[in-house]
Amino acid sequence: MKRRKSIPGWARIAAMALVLMIYPAANMLIDPFGVFGDPIFDWYSYNEYNNPRAAKIAWLEENHERFDSYVIGSSCAASLSTGELNEYMDARFYNLFSYGSDMCNYRANAAYILEHYEVKNLVLNLNLTEVEEYGIRQDDIHYRTHALVSGENLPLFYLRYAFCDPKYALDKVRSWMQDTYLPQEFDCFDVDTGCYDKRVRDVEKIGDREIYQAAHGGDFQYWPRPEQAEMPCLDQCVEDLTAIRDMCEEKGVNLTVICSPAYAAQLEAYGEEALARYRTAVARVVDFWDFSSSSLSRDSRYFYDAAHFRNAVGTMMLAEIFGDDSVYRPEDFGTFITAENCRESSRQGMPQAEDPAAYTVEVPILMYHHFSGDEEGAVTPPEFASHLEALRDGGYTAVFMEDLIDYVYRGGELPDKPVCITFDDGYLSNYEIAWPLLEQYGMKATIFAIGSSVGHEEFYKDTQFRLTPHFSYEQAREMTASGAVDFQSHTYDLHQWAPFESGDRIRASALPLPGEREEDYAVMLENDMEIYDRERRRELGEGFSALAYPGGYYNVLTEVLIHQAGIPVTLSIETDRPNVLVRGLPQSLYALCRWNVTAGMTGEEVLAMIGGT
Repeated sequence: MKRRKSIPGWARIAAMALVLMIYPAANMLIDPFGVFGDPIFDWYSYNEYNNPRAAKIAWLEENHERFDSYVIGSSCAASLSTGELNEYMDARFYNLFSYGSDMCNYRANAAYILEHYEVKNLVLNLNLTEVEEYGIRQDDIHYRTHALVSGENLPLFYLRYAFCDPKYALDKVRSWMQDTYLPQEFDCFDVDTGCYDKRVRDVEKIGDREIYQAAHGGDFQYWPRPEQAEMPCLDQCVEDLTAIRDMCEEKGVNLTVICSPAYAAQLEAYGEEALARYRTAVARVVDFWDFSSSSLSRDSRYFYDAAHFRNAVGTMMLAEIFGDDSVYRPEDFGTFITAENCRESSRQGMPQAEDPAAYTVEVPILMYHHFSGDEEGAVTPPEFASHLEALRDGGYTAVFMEDLIDYVYRGGELPDKPVCITFDDGYLSNYEIAWPLLEQYGMKATIFAIGSSVGHEEFYKDTQFRLTPHFSYEQAREMTASGAVDFQSHTYDLHQWAPFESGDRIRASALPLPGEREEDYAVMLENDMEIYDRERRRELGEGFSALAYPGGYYNVLTEVLIHQAGIPVTLSIETDRPNVLVRGLPQSLYALCRWNVTAGMTGEEVLAMIGGT
């Protein structure tokens, strides 16, 4: 048997030295926690997911001159919009929240930024859990506070991350290769604001409460340990709050303290006595806004899960603090607690559920297309008249999309039995047949017209293919001026008819084409919306507020891009759930269901379809 040659000792030492050099070098260059400046990837949305306590401070060291105000808190504070705070306070906010934080981390962050950065305003968001634990997980690489903040030996801090498990660097490389246009779990931070990037979660359809709760399973259970429910860290919490108050006063910084909304299960875990003790203790130190307990706490739709309220609720909170009456919030939402009124405020007890009829409404939506007295498949004038008569006699009142927006965003009123009547595509028959009947029966409708077809009475676009005539902008102005018709988007040119198109990039819907890059699709969709919005403003004086998806087809990216462009209402052709609008929740206006009305249907059948009989 042939013996293997032994490796000389010097070679082993050299190999080990090489490994020891490569290993930390890879961690420093790939920098999965963002503490070394992330020289290759510059991907702080990933770094902050790995450890926001360290990565955010590292990023701020290079970018803090862009800001003059900060939000501090745990993950609940992520739902406080820096853009809204900037508007209300004429400031430049950064959200310095980090998940798993407690008062120990809040105090350390406040001390650091007040000493080293320009700070005009500090918003401190408390969410009750600070009284359960204190100074936890500081040795965990995912939760370790940056040494600049904690005072830890700086070279030792960097050594810890240079020699951390190489799997973190490998995970970052793998994630980079899997990255998409939309945020995923591993890059869920908006780097420029410090908030969570909730674009995907915030296009989730929300309406019927039972459907929402069924979709979220156990997300709304809350299980603090018995000793945590006793608020064992309350005294330490108050001590640190006092220190933050004193630091702000010394630096002349405006401090706003907020106790954020809590889901009912969390409040019940503490109990009334403990909650009263908490409010009294905080009020002895600072005046604060208390949103913890309200009727909203009893409705899971206003929360992502039992520990996190929705971004829309953050919008309500800021509207209450700054007296913005254009934003809906419940009447019992928010109390400004001071040392003088804390005794009375602390007696408020557990939140009481509000009658859902006070803040929700079901709105069926009917979908029509073409009307004709002699074309097969088209709804005839007598049929449409019978539908309108049945709706009127059934007590229904037709409303526009803007009425739905007003209800959800501003808390406006809707009639007892609202219904939306919609026409797709923009056919001339909407003008010649449907409009006069709408006026005759005191009804109104929204037309979702294809922009590239408006005014085409003979031919499809610039071809010689004949088409069903479409109305013009002049006729659209007549209809809208009457108050019986509203004009909204069916996209500008994403409802193409394949037999009349040339080439192999035919868009029959708003969905991406097979193999289309997400970035290219986003540019295309944004351009389509911009062209049509500009045209509508020129012809009718204002932009769009609603879009019906061609064919009813959409995906998460489509929804994100549409709402990101400022269109608050989208409509599908699904019929899997009722359209339950919830005041204060924009998501209840997303991908609304519509019931298709076809030729031959009677008025009674239309009523039965929408549950009116």
